Amino acid sequence: MKNFATSLLTVFALSLSFLSSAQEKMVLPKGTTISINVDRNIASKSVQPEFQFGGVVDLDVLSDNKILIPSGTKVMGKVVSVKTAGRVAGQAEIVLVLTKIQKGDEYLPIETAAIAVQGEAQGKKTVRNVGVGAATGAAFNKGKGAGRGAATMGAATILSGDGNITIPKGYNLQFPTADSVSF
Repeated sequence: MKNFATSLLTVFALSLSFLSSAQEKMVLPKGTTISINVDRNIASKSVQPEFQFGGVVDLDVLSDNKILIPSGTKVMGKVVSVKTAGRVAGQAEIVLVLTKIQKGDEYLPIETAAIAVQGEAQGKKTVRNVGVGAATGAAFNKGKGAGRGAATMGAATILSGDGNITIPKGYNLQFPTADSVSF
């Protein structure tokens, strides 16, 4: 009977430790990059501030070799500001932030730095943006993001005939966290 009671207590203790670790809050450090693919087109010519968009995390977000946010996690964001291209001069720009991240069955608030996607008409600036994007992408995910960063910055410079830009569905955007986030 004593062995049964000891076994029962051991099982109970293991169950409690599992429950407490499952409910343990994780901390995402400030400046951590969350790479997402957007779920719809976002066009400078047709969206307004507060326009909501969704997306899916496309790369695991790691900290101390632990997956904090697995790829496939859903996120929500909004357009902060939009500037359309002028007829003679001007540059289209869409400024975006992430606002929510899914954890289990609910969405939790998250605050990221705003990122700006700008259109530029000159080809040499496209080359420069691809280089900047590659450097930014290489800075996270142990260099594996370089190609993704180059594609992000290069494609963002593709303009429509009237100088406006469209961020296409499935497009990759990278948002750094504005502060450390517990979730």
